Amino acid sequence: MITLSIFNDFCGCWWLWWILPFLLGLALGWAIWAHWRKKYDALMDDYNSLKSKLKSTEDDLAACSKRRTDLENEIALLKGRIREKDSEINRLNADLADKGDVAVSNIAATEPAAPVVSSIAADPVPQSTSTNKYAKLKSDNLQIIEGIGPKMESVLHENGITSWAVLGGKTGAEVKSILDKYGDKYRIIDPTEWPIQGKLAADANWDGLIAHQKSDGSDSKAEKVMVKMGILKQWSKDDLKMVEGVGPKIEGLLHAAGIKTWKELAETSITKIQGVLDAAGDRYKLADPSTWPKQAELADAGKWDDLEEYQDFLQGGKNPTR
Repeated sequence: MITLSIFNDFCGCWWLWWILPFLLGLALGWAIWAHWRKKYDALMDDYNSLKSKLKSTEDDLAACSKRRTDLENEIALLKGRIREKDSEINRLNADLADKGDVAVSNIAATEPAAPVVSSIAADPVPQSTSTNKYAKLKSDNLQIIEGIGPKMESVLHENGITSWAVLGGKTGAEVKSILDKYGDKYRIIDPTEWPIQGKLAADANWDGLIAHQKSDGSDSKAEKVMVKMGILKQWSKDDLKMVEGVGPKIEGLLHAAGIKTWKELAETSITKIQGVLDAAGDRYKLADPSTWPKQAELADAGKWDDLEEYQDFLQGGKNPTR
């Protein structure tokens, strides 16, 4: 009877065996959904955060673009002002140059013109009494040596080569042994000429150093450094305005007469130059070309120190001792 009762109870609750898997499946589905929902919410939070940052970045970019446009407008305005100032300066320079073609000192205007001579050998190159312009160059500046840049200079300094004199006292092989320690990038460098250049610099033989660096047909690194530092003046090759006393208009007269290079001017007699000036009219009668060939000779020879000292000695392009 007990067994029959259990069987009847089981038969009466058969529906529980159908709903129980459903409930278990529902619970499992909810757990899985909750798990992925949590991940989805986290991703949405990240997305919204990134979207907000993107919007902020786009606003910053728009502001930067506007600022850039404003700055470009300001730059354009400033460039326009610079061009105006350049034009004004050029006009003033042209006026000064034109005056320089014919102008002499008040004293010279009242004195008779210096006699014209055919030889310039009697004009000595005086010794400069001004402060040594090369004082700006420090002896540890090895970068005036062709082939030495900032990194190479640091390598040499690290190995005790801290001046031109020290470098000049080394052999090319000794310098090469230093470079070999720093790997393949430095082993391919040939420092054979460095001690020669170092000795020229240590001896303050600047013309010799520049000429040595130009001997292979290239520009001189030392000369470029000196021009950048304001030690040397830079002239275009055969610019006759380099000659003190020659301005744009006189240069044009000389060119028309076939005198177009420093060498040609150096080889032209003062008498012929004076004839060119006389033929151009009274406005050039006060110009004195007696020193022009010598100045051109020094320029053509690349003797810039001698030329500068000579021009310091001159007064308005004239030899004051005559």
